[in-house]
Amino acid sequence: MKKLILVMLNICFVFTLTNLCFAGRFEKSGEYYRYFEDDGSVARNKIIEYDRKRYYVNDEGYAVFNSWVDSDGDMYYAGNDGVFKTEGVYEIEGYKYYLNAEGKLQKGWCGEDYTYYGDLEDGFLVNGFQELEIPRDWVTEVEKEKTGWFYFDVNTNKRVFSPDEPYVSKIIGNRRYCFDQNGIMRTGWRMMKETEPVMKGWMYFVEDTTDEFKFGEAVTDTWYAVEPPVEVLPNASVRYFYFNGQGQPRVAQVGKYQKVRLGEKTYLFNEFGFAVYGIQEISGEYYYFGSDVHDCSMKTGYINKDLDGTNDGASYYFEGDGRGLTGVYNNKLYYKGKLQKASSEQKYAGIDVGGGRVYLVNTSGTLMKNRKKLKDGDGCAWNTNASGVVLSKDDEADYTKAEPPELSEDR
Repeated sequence: MKKLILVMLNICFVFTLTNLCFAGRFEKSGEYYRYFEDDGSVARNKIIEYDRKRYYVNDEGYAVFNSWVDSDGDMYYAGNDGVFKTEGVYEIEGYKYYLNAEGKLQKGWCGEDYTYYGDLEDGFLVNGFQELEIPRDWVTEVEKEKTGWFYFDVNTNKRVFSPDEPYVSKIIGNRRYCFDQNGIMRTGWRMMKETEPVMKGWMYFVEDTTDEFKFGEAVTDTWYAVEPPVEVLPNASVRYFYFNGQGQPRVAQVGKYQKVRLGEKTYLFNEFGFAVYGIQEISGEYYYFGSDVHDCSMKTGYINKDLDGTNDGASYYFEGDGRGLTGVYNNKLYYKGKLQKASSEQKYAGIDVGGGRVYLVNTSGTLMKNRKKLKDGDGCAWNTNASGVVLSKDDEADYTKAEPPELSEDR
């Protein structure tokens, strides 16, 4: 029995030695390794698997290393130990490449969740701005969108995208751009976050390259004329917005105005983010911010034209801080900036501007000073002092309440 066991062990040992001698193997030859097949022949021009790793041997059977390998049109890279690189990004001769789990060089969109893009000709990972085809299985905000602009980080070569919010802004070369959840660069008005007032969370990214802006760049630190976003104000015409250094428009609180000095001029912004014009009321005071959207800075001094659309030939005076004057200037009477005057039928009118004083003015708004029994259009007599303040009047005469300007609409 013991003899039989010994014979069996000898047979197994011989069989094992035979396998070891004739199994595929590498043998060192100088500085290189040659691969021999199971039958002892030299393997040539093929990919071989050895010890669960993959190699490539050339026409002399030697394993190549630090080299690209072309096998049936697929490219692989053998590292400094001859083993194929797999699953990841590798920098080779100054360029980065993405190889899959089998070690194949990937071109086009590649990596988990399309993280990278390999050049279609040479396979190196692109960086910077690229206009590329959009993968067919993506859901985008524009139906049947075929191409888009993307940005790949110059250090990591990864696609920039918004992981959580609908959009993310990224500073690239001192300019700010917008990318959606797919990484497609977006232009026009974009709501970057929910805010109150709602307009504060919007930014504008230019839709065409100009002398001042590049395509897709956020408007920052300047004025820009554009229609408001339709989601905020449908059917609104072009208005002037001022965007700060982060690309946010100047915005007032809901239902209020914000007066802002920019450079040498002062402007009034509403809750929708654009500068209003015309006559506006702020905390009971009246101000004038130009006659149209192109000239909406605060005005001061004497203005001799119809500002409020009443066609009554009114003139106005606004003080140095912009407030409409209430009181006397250059022998004329104003109330909240508007010249007060008698109608042609009245001839003279006692105007109450508050403060316990009533002034007598004629049809041009001039003060009637030191007058006695000055009769108006109804034959009523007025008496005034040296300042034009009414001292007395006939019982039939009525005071006229001072009229402020007509306010402009919220434009």
